[in-house]
Amino acid sequence: MAVEKLISQERSDWGAEREIIADMIALLKQEKQTLTERIDLAKAAFSEADVKRSALVAEREEYIEAMTFLGAQVAKLEIRISELHKKFPPPLQEEVSVSYNRIPKPGVDSRLSVSQRLQTIVVLLSQADKFNGGVQVVSKIQDLASGPAEVDILYFGLGGAFFRDKTGQYAGVGYPGTEEWEWKETPESSAAIGDLFDIYQGTAEAEFIRLPVVIK
Repeated sequence: MAVEKLISQERSDWGAEREIIADMIALLKQEKQTLTERIDLAKAAFSEADVKRSALVAEREEYIEAMTFLGAQVAKLEIRISELHKKFPPPLQEEVSVSYNRIPKPGVDSRLSVSQRLQTIVVLLSQADKFNGGVQVVSKIQDLASGPAEVDILYFGLGGAFFRDKTGQYAGVGYPGTEEWEWKETPESSAAIGDLFDIYQGTAEAEFIRLPVVIK
C-alpha cells in the first residue's frame, strides 16, 4: 500500500534523525563524565597534597572552557530539536510542550545547567519516539476548505494522518509541512478513509484499502 510505504519512510527518517541526536547526546554525556572525574581527582589532590592554588585555578579554567564547549554543542541540539518540533503532529506538540518550553530561545540565556538542558532533550526525544511507534485517534475542530468542522484524526506516528468528519462526508489527509502540519480534503477518498476508521475501531474486518497519499 503506497501510504504504508510513505509512513514507513517518514518513520525511517525520524529513526535516522533520532540516532544522530542520540549519538551526540552519548558523546556529550561521556565528555561530561570525564570532566567530572578529572575535577574530582583535582579536588582529591588538593586535599591530600595541598597543591598550589594556581594549579587548581588552571584546572578550574580548563573545566569552564570544556563546559562552555559542551554548552555550545547542546545549543546546536536545541536548534535541531526546534526544527523537528515544527514537523511534530499537533497532539505530540501539546504532549511535549512542557519539555519544549524549557528549551531556551536563540539568543536568550538559559537559567538551566548544561546537564538539565541535555536531560530536557532526552525526555522530549523519548516522548516523540513513543508517539512515532503508535497509532492514535483524536477529535478536534479542524479548519477545512469548506469551513470549521469537528473531525476525527487517525495519526500513524510522525508520518501522516487521515481525517473525517462525523457525517463521513468530509475526509482527507494530513502530513508534515515546512512550518506546520498541512491538511488536504480528498472527497474522492471519503469512503476509503471511512473504511480505514472502521477497521481501526474494530467495526469492520481488515482488508486492502486504496488511500490517498501526498508526496512532498
